[in-house]
Amino acid sequence: MLDTPKPSHSVSTAPIRAMRSEGERVAVDLAVGRTGKLSTRWLRLACECEQCGDTASGKRWLTPADVAAGVRASSIDVAAGEVRVVWGDGHVSCYGSDFLAGHAGAGSGPARFQPQLWSSDLSAKLGRFAFDAVVADDEALFHSLRALRDHGIAMLTGVPAETEATVRVAARYGPIRETSYGKVFDLISRPDARVAGETARAQIPHTDEPFRYAPPGFIFFHAIHTGAGSGGTSLMVDGFHVAELMRNRTPDLFDVLTRHGVTFHREHAGEVYFSAEAHVISLDATGAVTGIRYNDRCLAPQTASEDEIDGVIEALAELTRLICHPQNQFQHQLQPGEVLVFDNQRVMHGRSAFDPTLAVRHLRSCNIDRDGVHSAFRTLARRFAPQEAEAVLYQGAIF
Repeated sequence: MLDTPKPSHSVSTAPIRAMRSEGERVAVDLAVGRTGKLSTRWLRLACECEQCGDTASGKRWLTPADVAAGVRASSIDVAAGEVRVVWGDGHVSCYGSDFLAGHAGAGSGPARFQPQLWSSDLSAKLGRFAFDAVVADDEALFHSLRALRDHGIAMLTGVPAETEATVRVAARYGPIRETSYGKVFDLISRPDARVAGETARAQIPHTDEPFRYAPPGFIFFHAIHTGAGSGGTSLMVDGFHVAELMRNRTPDLFDVLTRHGVTFHREHAGEVYFSAEAHVISLDATGAVTGIRYNDRCLAPQTASEDEIDGVIEALAELTRLICHPQNQFQHQLQPGEVLVFDNQRVMHGRSAFDPTLAVRHLRSCNIDRDGVHSAFRTLARRFAPQEAEAVLYQGAIF
């Protein structure tokens, strides 16, 4: 029995001129003059009519096992931005032409977003966004999320130098992640420091908490008091940039950090004992850098064969040298009322030493998982930049 389902996915104008069945493949003539092909089995599985169900909502009833390898289309009609397919068993599927055009051809589908790399030159590129606008206006929030997508970092200005403002602004980007350090962590220099952030010592740029199986995604640093002039300059490094430097200059060492597990740990006696083994540089299926996990202060004694251990140490040493080079560091003296938001699985943060006797330095820190931030970006992109909503974003330190 034939039905008249709603089109699967979105319908736009007419990027497809014609389609025809060729057995296991469906030939696609695109309006731009190119041709492509789709797997017939893929096309049947992509149906999202009421009977087959919706993958986006999770109310999906058709499974891959339900679509036989020999499935064939009886007829294919293309008209007004919509493709209607009648299958051999009588089932009818409708698709948006733009959706199918995006998948036609080898290696096609949603584009992979290409991050914009930076070094000490970030100042001219850094997105700065007013607190009042971000907390009240969705479009302003979207532009700040786009900056985080592009550069992995953004600055919020005019934020009240009050403790309650930290959660107020951070919660706009996604649910705040509570850890063993609490929902919001106050970084104040003190003589009985529990973590390095509570000391006045210089810190090499690093990612936070690499000893967790899933490190924090995005970090908010809210400046309450900074003691400007007494030191404590923030040092920010684009981990993707230094990874590409390694790939180009020392490919053998780059390869070590992409394939050899490195162990990080953290223990507070009687309270927590974290330990995780992971790649320092994560790559996606195309070989692009998708995440960084590195903190020299949390490196456990490494495990490797006698023939490999020196290579692992040299790879870590070379990465550290690149991180510490001023040419790769953006330096900024945080002022009260500023918030730095950054991708903790891309951007490494550190600071210069400061004199705690001259002024109190007080930052408030909280974390949001990266999927929450990316979800907020995609949701708002549907409203303000629909063409950007489907791109595959770099997914972080996932291995």
